[in-house]
Amino acid sequence: MEEGQLTAYALKELEERTAESRLCYATACGGGEFEVRDGHVNFPIRLATRSCACGKWQICGIPCKHALRVIYDQMMNPHDFISPWFKAAAYKLTYAEHIHPMADPSQWPDFGLPSIQPPTIKRPSGRPAKKRKRGANEPKKGKRNTNVKCGKCRDFGHNSRTCKSGGTSATGPSTSKSGAAGASTSNGGPNTRKRSKAAA
Repeated sequence: MEEGQLTAYALKELEERTAESRLCYATACGGGEFEVRDGHVNFPIRLATRSCACGKWQICGIPCKHALRVIYDQMMNPHDFISPWFKAAAYKLTYAEHIHPMADPSQWPDFGLPSIQPPTIKRPSGRPAKKRKRGANEPKKGKRNTNVKCGKCRDFGHNSRTCKSGGTSATGPSTSKSGAAGASTSNGGPNTRKRSKAAA
């Protein structure tokens, strides 16, 4: 890795933001200031201070898509506007010092001090929770889209407990077997059901 070469992370970020900058439009305002239009929003850019109104350039040290639009329009090299800690020199300096080897714990000297143990975990009372605790950024699990059918009126959208039609369907009369049998008995029709042994 050469001294002026960028790290793999910086190259990947630069490639992604370069692709996004193609949808932006830059306008020179004079004095090293530019105005970049991204959709319906304008962002002021100052190359001298390496700042953009979106704030991403100041935070991460890599030019944002708005700043890259200006840099490419001015025929400049975007590598010159990336913070030095993303370059090979800083990367090598980070790992310049070596790590000293360490002996096995069985070879450590005994100082006669009590060994430190992790705190004992007390099991809480009650039944343990079965549901997994979701993360702060994890979306909530939605309910399944089930179409409930009432057992009385045979209509959809509610159940028999919340039925307000009294067993009469809003779309027509019920065609259940129990309803047909009850209707024939109430009208004086013959009841074809077998008699019980006790009645016989």
